[in-house]
Amino acid sequence: MRPGEWSFLDAMWRWGGFATDAGWTLAAGRVAIERLRQERLQRLLAWTRRHSRYYATHWAKAPRRDLRLADLPPVHKADLMAHFDDWVTDSAVTRKAVEHFASDLARIGQPMLGRYAVFSSSGTTGVPGLIVHDADALAVYDALGATRMGALAPAWNWGEPLTGHRYALIAATEGHFAGIVSWERLRALHPWFEANARVFPVTAPIRETCAELERFRPTVVASYATVLRALAYERDAGRLAIQPSVLWYGGEWLAPIARDHIQRAFGCRVAGDYGASEFLNIAFECERGALHLNDDWVVLEPVDENYEPVPPDTASASVLLTNLANHVQPLVRYELGDSVTIASKPCPCGRPFPVIRVDGRRDEILRLDDSRGHDVPIMPMALCTAVEEGAGEHRFQVVQTGPAALRVRLEPASRSRHPGARVKDCLSQFLARQGLTHVAIRIETGDIAAHPVSGKFRQVWREKARQAA
Repeated sequence: MRPGEWSFLDAMWRWGGFATDAGWTLAAGRVAIERLRQERLQRLLAWTRRHSRYYATHWAKAPRRDLRLADLPPVHKADLMAHFDDWVTDSAVTRKAVEHFASDLARIGQPMLGRYAVFSSSGTTGVPGLIVHDADALAVYDALGATRMGALAPAWNWGEPLTGHRYALIAATEGHFAGIVSWERLRALHPWFEANARVFPVTAPIRETCAELERFRPTVVASYATVLRALAYERDAGRLAIQPSVLWYGGEWLAPIARDHIQRAFGCRVAGDYGASEFLNIAFECERGALHLNDDWVVLEPVDENYEPVPPDTASASVLLTNLANHVQPLVRYELGDSVTIASKPCPCGRPFPVIRVDGRRDEILRLDDSRGHDVPIMPMALCTAVEEGAGEHRFQVVQTGPAALRVRLEPASRSRHPGARVKDCLSQFLARQGLTHVAIRIETGDIAAHPVSGKFRQVWREKARQAA
């Protein structure tokens, strides 16, 4: 194995063990799943207390024996990032080293130190994060994908070819984001995936993406919910002629009306999952459209504004995540911020995993007029990527105020010099690539309204007058 490459044999050996375990768990029932989860939790807590200086201090008042999650205080991204070197359990993984690795876009999908994956994340809190995953955690994510992801399962299943599938991913590519890093890692490892998978940058003009998709002829298209909705509009308008067998979404909330529209436009199933940079496969969608929590490997605690648990069938103010698979950068009662509801009743599909509902990111597709008055859709994820990667700003909001007008709000506490000019320049360049050269961009500074508990905020939307037009 050369430097910068994943070990195929090591990854396949780990995947085989965890895939067998994940398959067995499907048939084991709730009692076995809960026992297994508790065993994994106790191992994680013991390891974390011994090897993470941050948690050893953070848990100083917690019991030394019979430790329960409820005994432990929540943790938050900003505080963890401020104490990065004390947080991790491998002294070779320093914040300086991880930031240096993540700054090199040529290394997207490659291992750091030959064994770790690095995901960059700003999420919807506006706080940049760097999440490091060890080999066992990556193998767990692959195994969950292979055994529980339905139509996308062949991409993770190393024991069989892709049976004619051609995979297209439309995603943010200008950073070490979870989606593109995972995709490129699979392309590097999987014997069949590399030749049958292609990435399309979400920042490209939608018409250009449609033309490239028609040339590639994918059978599976994976992207954000808003991108699939935009593709459905292009399909309705006769500007996209592909015949996928399934469309997969993640990263954003998909409204039922939007799902119906996408399914009608393409005549195929729309499937999704719920994941994050902190744990790739939090929940998977069954054939009935229900999200099932992979609670053999991840613990979700829906909580209220005071971090007290909420009862089943109640939407939470936030949610705490514990990743049972990753030991290099432990996440124990980590505030993820989404509103999650855990259903009290099992799913009619018969799977033993709890059903959850997630109220996450709800940004909107902008629809701006070009110089000829033609409507050009702008995906929120593409716009945010342009600002975050180009201007280095993570706390901002963009509002469409007219047919060719945007208002951008920045926090006055920005650390960069002349942030308004940088953001305006990056946005202008991005919009020009979409064929929009006459959009008026107004920059203002002020406080950004966020959820009082989760810290998440709506980032991109249209004013009501424009939506009704």
